[in-house]
Amino acid sequence: KSMAFPEDPERKVVDLIWFPTGGGKTEAYLGLSAYTIFLKKLRDKTDGGTTVLMRYTLRLLTAQQYQRAAALIAACDLIRKEHEDEIGVERITIGLWAGQGLTPNTRAEAVRAFNALYRGQSYENPFIMLQCPWCGAQMGQIKEKGQIRVKGYFLKRRPSSIIFKCDNPECEFSTPDYPLPLKVIDEDIYESPPTLIIGTVDKFAILPWKPQARSIFGFRDNGKRKTPPELIIQDELHLISGPLGSMVGHYETLISELCTTPDSGICAKIIASTATISRAKEQCHALYNCGKENVFQFPPQCLEAGDSFFAYEDKNSPGRLYTGIYAASGTSYATTQIRVISSLLQGTKSATVDYEEERDYYWTILNYFNSLRELGHAATLISADIPEYLKARWRKRIRKTNNHNDPQRFIYRHIELTSRIPSSQIPQSLRALEINYPSKDNFPVDICLATNMISVGVDVQRLGLMTVIGQPKTTSEYIQATSRVGRSKEGPGLVAIIFNTQKPRDRSHYEHFRSYHARIYSQVEPTSVTPFSAPVRERALHAVLIGLIRYFYPKYRESPQPFPNEEVIKKLYEIIYRRVSGVDRDEKELTLKLLAERFEDWARLAPSRYGDFFYNDPEAPLMYQAGTKPPENWENRSWATPFSMRSVDADCEANVIANYLTSDEED
Repeated sequence: KSMAFPEDPERKVVDLIWFPTGGGKTEAYLGLSAYTIFLKKLRDKTDGGTTVLMRYTLRLLTAQQYQRAAALIAACDLIRKEHEDEIGVERITIGLWAGQGLTPNTRAEAVRAFNALYRGQSYENPFIMLQCPWCGAQMGQIKEKGQIRVKGYFLKRRPSSIIFKCDNPECEFSTPDYPLPLKVIDEDIYESPPTLIIGTVDKFAILPWKPQARSIFGFRDNGKRKTPPELIIQDELHLISGPLGSMVGHYETLISELCTTPDSGICAKIIASTATISRAKEQCHALYNCGKENVFQFPPQCLEAGDSFFAYEDKNSPGRLYTGIYAASGTSYATTQIRVISSLLQGTKSATVDYEEERDYYWTILNYFNSLRELGHAATLISADIPEYLKARWRKRIRKTNNHNDPQRFIYRHIELTSRIPSSQIPQSLRALEINYPSKDNFPVDICLATNMISVGVDVQRLGLMTVIGQPKTTSEYIQATSRVGRSKEGPGLVAIIFNTQKPRDRSHYEHFRSYHARIYSQVEPTSVTPFSAPVRERALHAVLIGLIRYFYPKYRESPQPFPNEEVIKKLYEIIYRRVSGVDRDEKELTLKLLAERFEDWARLAPSRYGDFFYNDPEAPLMYQAGTKPPENWENRSWATPFSMRSVDADCEANVIANYLTSDEED
């Protein structure tokens, strides 16, 4: 209702989709997105620009959701094409606005990456899409008859950029006049803002640095303003907590103002979704200043816990089976892992089935680790110990059953889904997980090593087998991670938790295994968000201040001089005062005091430029990138400003010393 009638009071209500994993949250808000897009087009077909902002926290989740949403946008644009008289000639498009590690920031970077792919000089693919979202035709770098080809990506002239065009001549999006409605390059997004933008929350930290991004919020160079985004979707809300959540909440001060229609004061509708959260009302209010009474959980609680009208619990359908393994008499934790993983691998191969396809759901083992250190140790086991034990176990089984037709299991392919792999490799890894057993062309994945990178958003229906190495740190993480398997009725999930006998916490979870799992959702820990706490405001208050000035006042967009006048300063005080008073009144006085200090510094330092990411100008700018070491003459004359919402501290690098000084050399 609040999308159809923007003045409705429900517009200010934050709707939280709270549904179990695999329940269809993504489909729900994608449907709402399509409804909102068409509604805006029907009201005014000339009112272009960005309508929907979707924000995610993890790059793997962002890349996968972009591919899923691209199919929806392609369908929407075809409908628009058929009804141009009613909906307009401006295309409905989708853009991926993520960090430099995932997509190109500039057209020049994109062209260089394309040329490297085309010449076979690199396998790094920053263009994300590996298949046409409409017809499924292959895209990206391929080998044909010994030669490297790039399908689906094409070099455009004047200006030089990369466009997506399907190679399948029967596809609707295979002509230069009507390419795929996809954008992944920042410069293309700023020049022609996509209808739907999918981005990481980190990316919004660059708003004070990049005034070009104002086009996303309806600002145009001719001084006119289009309608700002009308719908904001925050997926996996439970991840917006702790230090990251506090930084996100602080920047919401800027984003909230940018997404408010200036004449009517109508704000964007906010939809959040999660499967695991506690104290949701407090968290939503701290993030969006909506008021605890304006947070609505969907679907609402009904008379029975297992029936919410929109979904019911089917007790006759097989679910997910959890089994705990506590090998107290084992020789070592590594030995337990070797034996459990080997048994599961060989068991899948040896199981009696009517058709080989029945093994598919349990052919790939998803190995979940709580840290990269533990994962790194397991990676060595795959190379030697597990294959050796597999062979020994197979021989023992042959002798015991005298069944010489029982085939031996081998590990042909193992992959990794962690922060260690390049962003460009993520789409290939996800596609590898979708290869079914048996396969004529490629080996399906035998083992996938993963950390919490896969705990949200990975939706591969064929996965049914998982081992969890050690009890995860939080119940929320545990639920999310183990929900990656058993998402198909034909392949119920089996999760084996291998507890570490050296950790008292793991032992406690093993001893209370049944009671813990019987009421697992009630065990989810509450989250904390403090957007105006001292560490956050000291790091980012001035970033919000600069962003507001550069976006709303063209006079100060390119240069911090002249110093903002009293009218501008008064307006900024009102915005900050209103926000901090609603979110955390206890921090109001100290926040306004720091704001006054920032204005005093600005007037005293009188910088001639805002700053960039290069330090070749001897004159100190107003801000420099936090976490980097600026020139000495900039000390106390420039503000350290975040470029990301996660890490704002300087890196401490270690170097290996090859040669040690002797006592004579030291003298």
